Amino acid sequence: MKPISSFADLILVFGFALAALVVASVPVFSVTVARPIIGAIAVLFVPGYAFVAALFPQKETLKDGVRLGLSFGLSIVIVPLLEIGLNYTRWGIRLGPTLVLFVVFTLVCVVIAAIRRHQLQSEQRFAVNWPVRHHSDDPGAALVGSTFDRTLSIALVIAIIASVAVASYALVIPKPSEHFTEFYLLGTNGTLGNYTTDFKVGVASPVTVVITNHEARDVTYKLVVSANNSTQRSTVYSEQVTVPDGQQWEKQIDLVLSQPGNNVKLDFALYANAKTAEPYRDTHLWVNVTA
Repeated sequence: MKPISSFADLILVFGFALAALVVASVPVFSVTVARPIIGAIAVLFVPGYAFVAALFPQKETLKDGVRLGLSFGLSIVIVPLLEIGLNYTRWGIRLGPTLVLFVVFTLVCVVIAAIRRHQLQSEQRFAVNWPVRHHSDDPGAALVGSTFDRTLSIALVIAIIASVAVASYALVIPKPSEHFTEFYLLGTNGTLGNYTTDFKVGVASPVTVVITNHEARDVTYKLVVSANNSTQRSTVYSEQVTVPDGQQWEKQIDLVLSQPGNNVKLDFALYANAKTAEPYRDTHLWVNVTA
């Protein structure tokens, strides 16, 4: 058995992982059929195959059909688990970190599989029987082998086509979802609560505003902050900001109040449509302002 034949499947699998990274990251591929096809194969087959290859480097451990089925089944399990783990990091579930984690996971499994195979005798290593023409003294054995290989290849092609079709349908015709915008304030420690409520006249006090766009389109918002006490209402801050779809805008703004008072209401209004007088989202803080 030639060395390259023992590891060609691992090279191909990692190549698919890199190809998925490229077609999802490079804008020119986003409008081509390559993205859903390569992406579907990568997500539904690659991580499971690499994981199975790392666990079972010997060819006698698993039958080809079982190995193939486990590759698809484990991929469906591994990808969500990677997403769950990513959710607890500072990067969160976003396309870029997901692709990097996917490639790293595949690379680690491929390296482990290659090392474990290399430690075995060449005749013990699992290797994909790439289509080659060979002569045999036993025509019956060749017929049985070719029939089995043909059946396995047909099953693999059908499974891949079905996976690509399902994934492509999900990508091209996504289910309608609710469109909304998150709008909230963060306290001094970067969490909800612990807001600054004691202001001094003429002294800048920081408040962190967060806007997250889930509107399925880029939106230009107008943020208006006004102070409302018992005698008057005045605008203390105003800014227009464009937030791309799926992105989050976070900024610490400095508010300067000019009039003292107790229980002054700071209104934070977010407008998404300049033609409407009512804010799209709003929140408020009650503060005390001293001279």
